[in-house]
Amino acid sequence: MSDLTSPRPGGRGRARSQAESVKVATPRVSQEQRENWQSLVILAHLVEAELERKTQDDAGIPHSHFKILALLAGADRYTMGLTRLSRALRFHKSRLSHALRTLEASGLLRREDTPEKGRAYQAVLTRRGLDLVERVLPLQDVFAHDTVLSGLTATEVTQLRTIAERIIANLDDRGE
Repeated sequence: MSDLTSPRPGGRGRARSQAESVKVATPRVSQEQRENWQSLVILAHLVEAELERKTQDDAGIPHSHFKILALLAGADRYTMGLTRLSRALRFHKSRLSHALRTLEASGLLRREDTPEKGRAYQAVLTRRGLDLVERVLPLQDVFAHDTVLSGLTATEVTQLRTIAERIIANLDDRGE
């Protein structure tokens, strides 16, 4: 028997679960709302899984590492502080540090001190890293257009962007 169904000492029924002991107000979710959420979760998972596969095939690196390079490619002087980079990707410092070590060993970026005083560091995209981004981004654009967004109208793509931006803002607000 599980702890939830085993009799209490003294034979007075079963022990209560923590959920039974503490009344928590949980919002009622309709079946349609649950299915909408599940569709979003599956969408996010499948897109990320396909981007992982595609990035491994096209670039030979994990997609999470490629996102670092792509952010640096769009930054001023291909340079970004590590704190800003970590926040932009929602990476814990240890995850970012591991990825940067791997990318640095591959010659795709370098880490250096910031010009300001203190113990701050920045990541700088190397020429080799920029070449990789410039080669792979167009392939990902084709994947996005031909696979992910295939069959959507221009209006639907714009609506999707608006919805995505609102969800990102919701998540950003929670993180603060």
